[in-house]
Amino acid sequence: MHEHLAAKGLAPKLYGYAKVDGAPTAYVMEYLDPSEWKTLHRFMNPSSTVLSRTELRKALEDIVRALKSKNYVHGDLRPNNIMIHKDLLKQPLGPMVVDYDWAGEASKVYYPAEWNPEIEGIKWSGEAGRKIENDYDWKLILSWL
Repeated sequence: MHEHLAAKGLAPKLYGYAKVDGAPTAYVMEYLDPSEWKTLHRFMNPSSTVLSRTELRKALEDIVRALKSKNYVHGDLRPNNIMIHKDLLKQPLGPMVVDYDWAGEASKVYYPAEWNPEIEGIKWSGEAGRKIENDYDWKLILSWL
């Protein structure tokens, strides 16, 4: 799924990964320099006039459309998992999706068995330990957009 989004310019390039039983998967991906890239969360304050809500919504719709085209879900599309280039005035809004811990094929991947449902006031679309369904990514986005 990461490779699919990266091919569309919606995620950092994925160079490789390693899976070991009993340990989290380790990913090697394109470096997003923190002096140039910030989380969307940092742009989502009321005083931020640089970020157009219309442009942001379109970019988020593009992400969800790309996921649905392959029946993928991310499961955790919160503002802190979407990176935005800090210089929005010199380039178009080009979000990069990160953190693929819960991602995979819709209805075949699950939310963690235990989690904090009150994270940043987010209204989760599903429930802990349940399958992540195809429409959950967009519902999650709408809860904070």
